[in-house]
Formats: sequence, structure tokens, C-alpha cells
Amino acid sequence: MKRLCLYLLIGVFLCLVSKPVFALYDPTSVPNNKFGMLIVDTNDIAELPELLNSTDGDWGYVTLVIPDSDRSRDKWQRIFDQLRRLHLIPIVRLATHIQGTAWSKPNENDTRDWTQFLSSLNWPVENRYVVIFNEPNHAKEWGNTIDPEGYAKVLVTFAKELKAASEDFFILPAGLDASAASDGQSLDEAAFLTRMKQSEPTVFESIDGWSSHSYPNPGFSGSPSDSEGRGTLRTYQWEQGVLRTLGLSKNLPVFITETGWQHSQGKYINSRLLSPETVGTYLAQAATFAWSDPVIAAVTPFIFNYQDTLFDHFSWRQFGASSYYPHYYAYQAIPKQKGTPKQRESYQVDGTLLPTKLVTDSTYTFTAILKNAGQGILDLSDGYTMELDDESKSFIAIIDPLPYLEPGQTGTINLHLQSPKKPGSYPVRLLLVHNSQSIPILERSIDVVPPPSITIQASLGWRKTSDAGDVQVLIYDKHTLIQKFTGLRMIKGKILVPELTNIVPESEYRIVVLVPKYLPRQYIGILGEKLTTITIKRLLPLDFNEDGAFTMADIIALVRFPPKAILQLFVGP
Repeated sequence: MKRLCLYLLIGVFLCLVSKPVFALYDPTSVPNNKFGMLIVDTNDIAELPELLNSTDGDWGYVTLVIPDSDRSRDKWQRIFDQLRRLHLIPIVRLATHIQGTAWSKPNENDTRDWTQFLSSLNWPVENRYVVIFNEPNHAKEWGNTIDPEGYAKVLVTFAKELKAASEDFFILPAGLDASAASDGQSLDEAAFLTRMKQSEPTVFESIDGWSSHSYPNPGFSGSPSDSEGRGTLRTYQWEQGVLRTLGLSKNLPVFITETGWQHSQGKYINSRLLSPETVGTYLAQAATFAWSDPVIAAVTPFIFNYQDTLFDHFSWRQFGASSYYPHYYAYQAIPKQKGTPKQRESYQVDGTLLPTKLVTDSTYTFTAILKNAGQGILDLSDGYTMELDDESKSFIAIIDPLPYLEPGQTGTINLHLQSPKKPGSYPVRLLLVHNSQSIPILERSIDVVPPPSITIQASLGWRKTSDAGDVQVLIYDKHTLIQKFTGLRMIKGKILVPELTNIVPESEYRIVVLVPKYLPRQYIGILGEKLTTITIKRLLPLDFNEDGAFTMADIIALVRFPPKAILQLFVGP
């Protein structure tokens, strides 16, 4: 009884001290290209790598907005596959739909549909970054209401449902407008966050990172060197201070999902705004100072392309053209890091690529179908290699160039293998290697056995004693000749074939027996690891020209044979 109570106490203690691990990793803990862009038109995705992965950078970020009216799995899987090919990391911002003059307010029942949709997609990288809606401290963004309590409940509910579906979901709260006033149409951000915490005490424990709209105000024209916090590029720092006063102790990586300056160009020129050249200078300065903070995981300025009067002065693409404003090229020139986000690598081998038994000092070629069941693209140009991990260093393995495989695709792999010269049990692993990471494909212990033998029982015609010389035995693996024995003897109807190599014991082979003047006979069956005895059908003396078949040529050749010799072939001397 005392022992049972002790176990119960230990169990309760573990429950109290153990905290669930949600997002698998902090993106700032690996090489990370933090530079990205916010887009509203997915047709612009193809243009982003030249901007975001420039200067030897890789795996930049792109913030995408998905409304609840556009949850087509096939469409978004195609988009995610494109992002994967282009090495872009999606940050998905959820949206509802316009109802009247405002975005409709989501409800708790929406979580099921969103969770099913987002879970159905094969994401480009391990972390699935999801922003739960947008600027709810504006009434027009939340059903024409100011409701921090309602938003907190929605955030907690979405986080719980998404996490239950997959540990990979990386939850980000809605970016808030830090410059908004409490005027009935909006609510001061600090007050909004305080009321969220009061209504849902664990709300900030349910998120994995912080989404910030760190705009350079006033008028989206502030200096990149402003360091007062709120209303500057460093708004996120002020927000972190507010969160600490509300009791948040964990450090959250920051995703600046909106930022940027208005410029003078657009449908109509506004000379009171900054020139695109000045915006370019500000972007370069921001990258050097404000955005160099290691806590920042991503910066996605607003907005890549907007061809209308609402946001045309934020657009990086020129109005009515396919060219870009000067600040595009300033951002492109910023030094970027080669990001290496984590991807779930998984591959499945169809067929017996590595048998459990082989013969010493033999050569093999094994072929199998490989399926990419993970997130990465198997691409030789991206540094993927395959190798046989053999601690004994007794095998010699050569693997043909690997096929290009996107997730869900299959291809053929060929493994050429030379087995050890000594019998024994050898543990081996087939590994796919990428970015210094080894991905197990197949693992097993191979028993290497001495060469086995075959005893073949046969009858030469209707002879009483079946003896013959110059016998040949051919061993085929399907249609491939793997071993040929010549100069064997048949003694009293038996042929001993020693030292079989290049076979896989307990596998099926085709054995062909050739005796001069007799038609060939074959046997298809299993060859064991020691001695296999087989019986073939009676050999018929009808191959007088020794071409392996009975044809008119054999009848012509028969004329040249003495009758006594022919009789001996059938019934013996």
C-alpha cells in the first residue's frame, strides 16, 4: 500500500512539473533567413525568390492571407508545393470574410473546419506558422465590435484544436495596431492585451511566437533609427514589455508580419510622402539596426504588389507595370543568411532492397521503389546522397544517382553490392544524407553464408546409366545470367554444382542444364543456403546441331550421325 501511494505521488509530481512541448523548435535556433514579404496575390509567389533569397540567402518567409471562403485543399497544396520548390516558408494568416463594412467575427465552431483544412496540407517545412486573424483591436476587423475577451477565447480554442491535430502547428496571435487609440472604433493595444489576460489567464501560454505590426509611425514615415518602442520599428520591444507586466515569462521569437513605409508613387503621386529611394535607404538601415535583433525570426514588409488606391503607396511593384520601385532593389541587396529550416524527412522502400542473407564474396544489384513520404525534395543538386553504413567496412556499395522526388512521388534506386569475404552477421543501415543529417531508410542485420551447392538429378534419354561430360549449368535471376558453370560431369544421373555465388539464399532462380546433343532443360525454384537437391525432366537427345532447340537443322544434322551413335544417345551402349 505504501509503495502504491509512493507511485501515485510521483505521478502527480511529474504531471505538475511536466509541460507539453508544442512547437518543435525555435526558428532562430537554426540558420534562418529572416527576410520575407507579405503578399495578397499568390500569383506573385514566383517572383519572390529573386528578392528574398538574394545575396546567397535561402528559405525566406512569405506571409499569406487565407480567407474562409478559399479553403480549397488542391489549390493550396499546389501553392505549398510551389513554395517548397522555391525555398520559401509560409506564414499563414487566417481571415474570415467581409460582412457589410467589416470582417466577420469567427466563432469557436470555425476551428474544426480550419483545423481539418490546415492539417490536410503537406507544409513545406516542419513548423506550420499560423497567425490567428488580424488586428482585432480594430472593430472593423472583428465584426464591428471591440471584444478582447472574445478574441482571447478564439485564440485559446484555435491553439488547442490545432495542437491536438499536430504538434507542428506554431501558433501566432493576431498582430495588433499599436498606434490605435481607444475611440470606440479601436482599442489601445495595452488595454486590449490586459483584458485578454484577465478573461483567459493562460492565453499567452498557448502561443509559440509573437506576431507584431511594427510600423514606423507617425504616418508610416518614421525614421528607422527611432527607438522609443511603441509606434516605431521597435514596437515589438514595447509589446514584449507589456507581456512581461502581464506575467509572461517565456521568451517568444518575434514575427514582424507587417511593417514598412509609404512612398510617394502610386496611381496618383503624393509628394508629401517619402520617395522610393528614401524608403530603400530606410530598409537598409532597418536591416542593419532594428531588424538585426536575434529575437526576430521573420520580417515580412507590407506589401509586395497592390494595384489599387487603397495600398498602392505601399506596393513594391510599380503601379500598372511589371517593374519595381527602387526600394525593391535596396531590400534585394541586403545580405541574407542561407536558412536551413527543419523538414520532416521520410522515405519508404518498396520491395526487398537488402536481403537478410547473402553469400560470401558475391556481387549483387538490388533494385527497389523509393517513395518520398516527407516534406523535403530529394534533389541531388541540393546535396542529397545515399550511403550504406557498415561498421565492419566489409561491404563495397555503389548506388546509382538518386531520382528527383517531390513529396508523394516514387522513383527507382539501384544498389550495387559486393559482399564480405568472411561469413558472419553484419549489421548495416541504408541512409539518406542531407545537410549533415542522416535519414534511415532501411536497417537490418545481414547473415553472410559460405557459397551453397546444388545437386541436380537428371536422366539422359532412356539410358540405364546417365553419364556425361562437358555439362554446363546456368543460373539466372529472372532474365539475368548471374553465374555460369562449364566442364561439369554427370555421373549416374547426378550433377554437383559447387560454390554458388551471387545468389540470395532462399530466393527463386532459374537453373538451365546443357548437355551436348540433348535439348536444354530448366528448373525454377528456391535455392537454399547450404545444399539444394533438384530434379529436372528427362533430357531428350534431339539437339544434334547444339543450338539449344529442335529444328529442321537438327534433322539435317542427324543424317551425318552413325545410327549406333544415335542409339547410344537414346538408350546407351
